[in-house]
Amino acid sequence: MKLTACELANIVAGQLIGKKDILLTGLNSLSNAKENEISFLGNLKYLQDALTTKAGVIFVAFDTDISKFKDKNIIKVENPQYSYSIVLSLIEKERLNEIETKIHSTACISNDSVIGISAYIGQNVVVESGTKIGNNAKIFPNVYIGKNVIIGDDCLIYPNVVIREGTIIGNRVIIQPGAVIGGDGFGFANISGKIYKIPQIGYVKIGDDVEIGANTTIDRATFDSTKIGNGTKIDNLVQIAHNVEIGEDCIIVAQVGIAGSTHIGNNVTIAGQTGLGGHLKIGNNVTIASQSGISGNVKDGQQVGGNPMAPLNQSIKIRALIRKLPEIYNDLKKIKKDLEDK
Repeated sequence: MKLTACELANIVAGQLIGKKDILLTGLNSLSNAKENEISFLGNLKYLQDALTTKAGVIFVAFDTDISKFKDKNIIKVENPQYSYSIVLSLIEKERLNEIETKIHSTACISNDSVIGISAYIGQNVVVESGTKIGNNAKIFPNVYIGKNVIIGDDCLIYPNVVIREGTIIGNRVIIQPGAVIGGDGFGFANISGKIYKIPQIGYVKIGDDVEIGANTTIDRATFDSTKIGNGTKIDNLVQIAHNVEIGEDCIIVAQVGIAGSTHIGNNVTIAGQTGLGGHLKIGNNVTIASQSGISGNVKDGQQVGGNPMAPLNQSIKIRALIRKLPEIYNDLKKIKKDLEDK
């Protein structure tokens, strides 16, 4: 990346205050940035770092008082972190454009599969019969793609991903290393003390602009489909069970587990290490706090947390009270002793 401060300001729709022709070639934190790097002030608790940084340009919010920023090159923007992410996207695009669009000689691709224009297929990739891979898709080394899979345009499938048969993946989907899409759902029947496997013959359907984190697993449905809606972002080490349906633009943070046939609405945030029981209905615009245990339905717009689940404000009070239990217990023992002594 090589940009002048003036070019950078135009890209992020910002107001430049300082030198227009300074050349910028990278990004860094306020404390580590060099003269040719960009940084940002997203939180005023880092103001002192911003005042002493060596960064060539600093993104700040439009309402920031810059009177203390002597001799600093400032670009005022609506959202400094978002502007920083725009530049990160430019660098990421350059990185991906450097990858040669070819099919590696060690890839094993079925004769009746269809590979789109300008796709990259890396070393030791396996593509089974009937699969279609879209234009500009990048399939990195050691990926397995089963029969009759559909992968859309501009997807990034990183190393060691497994995509089993019948999976449908939309456009611009990113799947991080080690994820497994379409593994068998956890379906078993206990008959007279013996456990029998229930075949899982459904599939997984993933919408456009979804990101799936490293070592996350999304199970195929017992029948019909497990669904992930457009724009949803899923962190690392998340387990999504068979026949789960997740709506659009959800955020699911690391180590969340979602049991079978639970339906989740749009714009839902599920914080880390939360478990959701099976066959639940989670409404739209719901927020679930970290380390929660969700065993019942949640209505639209609710904020909940804790285990057992409670409204978030109540859950915070309960957690605060738990820390005081030893003190409360000692007080109760003293009161009981005083009563017995009377």
